[in-house]
This record gives sequence, structure tokens and C-alpha cells, in this order.
Amino acid sequence: MLGLYNALLLAPRALAAAWAPLASLRDAAAARAWDERLARVVPPARPSGIWIHGASVGEAHLVSLLAEALRRRLPDLPLYASAISPTGRSRLPEPPAVDAAFLAPLDFRGLPGRLLDALAPRALVLVETEIWPNLLREASDRGVPAAIVNARLSPARMTRYRKLRPLYAPLLRGIARIGAQGHAEVARFVAAGAKPDAIEVTGNLKYDLPAPDADAASLRLGLGLAPDRPVVAAGSTGPGEERLVIEAFRLARKRHPSLFLLLAPRHPSRADEAEAEARRGGLSLGRLSSRAAQAGASGDGVLVDTIGDLASLYALATAAFVGGSLVPIGGHNLLEPAAAGVPVLFGPHTHHVAELAADVEAAGAGLRVASARELGEVWSALLEDPPRREALARAGEALVRDNRGALERTVDLVLSCARPS
Repeated sequence: MLGLYNALLLAPRALAAAWAPLASLRDAAAARAWDERLARVVPPARPSGIWIHGASVGEAHLVSLLAEALRRRLPDLPLYASAISPTGRSRLPEPPAVDAAFLAPLDFRGLPGRLLDALAPRALVLVETEIWPNLLREASDRGVPAAIVNARLSPARMTRYRKLRPLYAPLLRGIARIGAQGHAEVARFVAAGAKPDAIEVTGNLKYDLPAPDADAASLRLGLGLAPDRPVVAAGSTGPGEERLVIEAFRLARKRHPSLFLLLAPRHPSRADEAEAEARRGGLSLGRLSSRAAQAGASGDGVLVDTIGDLASLYALATAAFVGGSLVPIGGHNLLEPAAAGVPVLFGPHTHHVAELAADVEAAGAGLRVASARELGEVWSALLEDPPRREALARAGEALVRDNRGALERTVDLVLSCARPS
């Protein structure tokens, strides 16, 4: 089955080889990125360390968290960090926190092996669902044990794995250790082909992410917001979702005319699209990146078009909606607003964060809304009900606090499968 997988990748591989020189003409950064994706360059780093890989921004935060914990446990252990997306790469830890950070090579046969030969790692650690056939096969061929941490397998992804079981089941059987987020994940991984004795529940690393160092008064001052101006936030929104958020905001503003919106697309590259949607909805938003955000304080809100600021900005909000959930993307990190002491709102589509959503609802830390209209109504209701708002916020903080501990269990799991140097 792996042979068929690689046969299907022949055309994309040829396309990547043809496109890379053209893309590299733009600037040195693009050239470097393609050199890394095609494994033409390998980072200079001490061998015999641990390679930690996550896909994009959300996983990159967990890569950083795990790298920091491993470095505390074993200060001299070489560490390497990688991501797939440019935004994820921008959030990876850099030397000296790790020995090397880079874009992972594309999963074309032979490319992962070049990096594995150069780094000669003790272990390969994949965050969440980064199950790449050639990467895993070429690690196995070199005797490099692989672990999956913060492992999750959504029902939708399970459907794909069942269809491609001849490809994925042998790969999963070869995984040395799997640290699952919860018991439902254990059952899914076993059904997909993983060895039952290789899996344990370690919990969700997102509970162990540090709370943002945010001072609401200072943030308000920086944005030029009056101390009593109410704020709602919509973070990690996806294509088609900004229109729904703006509809909800306009509905809430009928009862609260001074309401201010923090709008943060999941990918800052979509900022122009989000801004155009806001204009169509009659809103004027300042851009955080231009620091013309203060101008937004005299308007309707601020467009958060930067990376790394959203978690702190949540502290300004009366309530925060987490996107990817009013549209069928599957949801994003519901714990960031909770950790900031803010009630969490989310839509019906949470299959990527199903257990987190269930935890938030069970703890009374947040509310699920079915539509843009309901989101606007709930924003309005919370603005008018401080005791309920406070109860939701305190429940969120307790949920995060009471579920910490996955990090140390995950470090133990990673070190247990790392081969001796």
C-alpha cells in the first residue's frame, strides 16, 4: 500500500520540484523554506536528540511546551523542532531553546530519510495526528522509535483511516508509544490498528499551556479603549465564519451600541478577506499589526492580524467565541479564553475538539451556540448578566487548573521510548 501511496505522490512531487525554483525567486526566506521542504539542506545540530514535530500554530505551541519540559528534565539533550506550515514554523522555539527549528520535509519517499540520517535522533515525537507514511517508515527503517503525543483521532479522520487501513494500520502498529488525550481516543487508535499495550491516557497538553501574561487595563490603554467600553472577541475564525460573527455582533450591538469587536482569523494571511467582510457588514476595524488599532477604538473594533497576541487579548472580552465551529471546520482551542478568565462560546461543529467541548460544557465554563443569531443573543445576555458571566469565567479557570498534569506524563512517555544514545 505504501508503494501505491508513493505512486500517487509522483505528480505532486514533480510539481513541487518545478514550483520550488520559481517560488524561491521571491526572496531568500522562500528559497530557504523550499530547501527545507525538499530536504536540500539539513540544520546543523548535535545528533542523538529528540525530534518533535507539529503541523501548524496550535501544535507549535505544544512543541514549545514539550521542548521546554524535556530541556528542564535533561538539560544536555539535543532537541529539534519542526512544523509544516509557515505560520507554525514562525511559532516554533528557536535556539538555544532547541538545537534546530525547521520546516519538515514533504512526505515524498527519501526526503524524511535525509533529515533522519543527519540528525540520527533517539526518538521521533509527533504531536496530535501527524501520521505521515514515509516519515514513519523511514524512521522505522533506521531504528528510530516514534511516539504520538497529545494524540487525537476524530470520528471523521477515523472514517478515512478505515478506508485506508492497509496503509495506516501497519504504520500505527509500529508506533512505540501513544499518549492519548482521553479514553475515546484510545479506542479509536486501537480500532485503527495501534497496539493496545502501546497506548496510555496522558491527558490533553493544552491544559498545561501557560496562562497568558495579560493585564486588561494595559491592553485597553494600548488600544485606546475606554475602561467601561464592553468588548466581545471572536478568535480563530475560518472562511465564511467572519460573515456570521459580524451578523452576531451587529445583533448584539442593537442592545449595546458601544460594543467593541476583537476579530482574529485563524490564519493572519486571511486578514484582507476578513477586513473586506467587515466592510461589507458596515464595520470599521483597525489592524493590530499597523498599531493603528487605536484608531479602531473610535470605530467598531480591531482586526487581530498578528500571530501570538490573541491569547492575551482574550482577557479584554466579556465573552469570547472560538471559531472553526459555526462552520464545519471542527473547532479550535477552547481553553485559551478559559485560561484568560473569560466565558467560552462555540458553535455546533467541534469534532476536532470534541472532548474539550464536552469538558467545557460539563464544567459550566462555556456555552454552545447553534447559529449567528444565537451567538449575538448570548453575547447580549452575558453583557447584561455579570453574575452569570463571573460564574462561567471562574468555572473555566477551575477547569484548566484541575486538569493540569499531562505535560509531566507526556515527558515520561517520550523518554520511555527514546533509544539510548
